[in-house]
Amino acid sequence: MRSWHVLLISIFVILTGFQSATAQKLPMPTDDLLRTPEEEGDWEIRIRSGLNGSQAYYREWAQGGVDRIAVVASTMFTGVYTDGPYQYGFRLDLRYGRTRQDRGAFRKSEDLIRLRNQFRRRFTDERFSLTANVNFETQFDKGYDRSFEIVQSRFLAPGTLTETIGLSFDPGSDFESMFGISLRQTFIRDTSLSERYGLDQGEWFRNEAGFTVIMSYEREIWTNVKYSGYIETFSNLQKSLPSTDVTLTNELVGRINSYLTTNFEFAIQYNDDITKALQIKQILSVGLNYSFR
Repeated sequence: MRSWHVLLISIFVILTGFQSATAQKLPMPTDDLLRTPEEEGDWEIRIRSGLNGSQAYYREWAQGGVDRIAVVASTMFTGVYTDGPYQYGFRLDLRYGRTRQDRGAFRKSEDLIRLRNQFRRRFTDERFSLTANVNFETQFDKGYDRSFEIVQSRFLAPGTLTETIGLSFDPGSDFESMFGISLRQTFIRDTSLSERYGLDQGEWFRNEAGFTVIMSYEREIWTNVKYSGYIETFSNLQKSLPSTDVTLTNELVGRINSYLTTNFEFAIQYNDDITKALQIKQILSVGLNYSFR
């Protein structure tokens, strides 16, 4: 699928949501993967779409400046089904963004396909549950280095599939945690990138066993400002603890009105299969955001 096709699909979902808004206004859902429906045995499906962007134009401006344009489209689908002590939830995140500076070529700025599946069996003490996760992640499009010459990623290069089974603790507040044992598979469709992602030259598949810790926290910290934090670790049983893979995300979402939001995202990743350096991402944006179910 071409990159612009992905962008157009996300924009179509957004416009569909705005058309529905004239008849009914619905609150924005939380980012929880599992949220108990009002009645057991029913599905609860939610969709949140957003379109963020920025633009700058300069001509004969005395202080100087560089023309630029950037746009990011995103869509999130969540669903949950509950039947007694059993519960299943899924979440699909799709993001794609392009940016251009001065008169250069458009470059990818955001790119994500992430699917999370979670199965739960709650115990008598409902704060605890036996949990199984099956998660998949990759990207839509080619990613280049700063010189825009060397391809660093593409669809299913890499792609990761992670299966985890363990114990969850959900005290019913803003905090949730899980600890379990995991299997993680890495797929490299383009084997010219194998060594970049820790595989031997020409290899396309790697399987790892380890244990995982997941913690998440979400709360409205000020009026119309919500904070979401998420940390996930994977420790390979065949490596030392300092080689633990870590993903940490922090996001602030400020709601200006029913449709306008401002977002600040700060993320850190460490994976020494890719690089010994700490990977950092920071994004500040303003855009349209609409939710419906």
